[in-house]
Amino acid sequence: MKKIIFSICILFIFCAKSLAQVPDSTQTPANVIPNVMTTDTTDDDDETEFDATDEREKLPNWYYSVSLDGTASSGNVNRELLNFKTTLNYENPKSIFGFFTAPRFQYGTNSDILQEREINLDINSTLFYAQHDVYGLLFGAFEQSNLRKISSRFNIGVGIGWRILGGRKNPKARFKLSVSNALVREITDFIVKHDRNVYRNSTRFKLKYDIIPNKFFIQSVVFLQPSLIDDYYRWNSSTQLSYSIGKYISILASFENTYENFNTSGIQNAQTNTTIGLIYSGSK
Repeated sequence: MKKIIFSICILFIFCAKSLAQVPDSTQTPANVIPNVMTTDTTDDDDETEFDATDEREKLPNWYYSVSLDGTASSGNVNRELLNFKTTLNYENPKSIFGFFTAPRFQYGTNSDILQEREINLDINSTLFYAQHDVYGLLFGAFEQSNLRKISSRFNIGVGIGWRILGGRKNPKARFKLSVSNALVREITDFIVKHDRNVYRNSTRFKLKYDIIPNKFFIQSVVFLQPSLIDDYYRWNSSTQLSYSIGKYISILASFENTYENFNTSGIQNAQTNTTIGLIYSGSK
């Protein structure tokens, strides 16, 4: 009887030992290193120079802003003026395409006589902007101006841009500079003058300086657009000074200047606008 009990115990111990040696597919063996990335990056000096790709993918894809300001006066001068501006920008590190638009509208009367009815609509697309500092451009625009007696103006162009300072490897730089050059087809219908259809070379300079990061900045954009077939020359510039007073609200002062040497009789070649107001901006 004792021999039988002893034999059963030996058999039980042998089976238990055999089962313990069978690999479990749901567990990682103690002598195998898991195939996962470690968080230790002390040896990868190059990776610390700029944000990792997975961190860039967490950034907001949509950026937007809306500003509205106006003036109203009565008495010796009866004057009403309304300015509306908005921007919408899309950037996705996973996509080679980007999108930007900044429609503007200005309406004003003086003694109930129409003065300003300025409409600017644009659609801009970028190629490889999120991946490289040198990127492609494709854009179109529509413009209407009562001040300059322009019934309609259409632009379509293609070009290339270059982020010289503050590019992908240094996105937090306080001073940023970029330049772009494009071939533009322009068709203008003047209200009281014959139409002009021209090809232009358009060079854009864009500068931004963060006086106080994420709080106070100045930005300037300049377009130089000579005609490629005659002496019809145009240029315009816009300078903005923005100071944040809240999470979404900022005080915005802007100065805009446009010039073209071909205009309707009685219309000055240069036009300057200065505005001060509030802007609402955010991201998603």
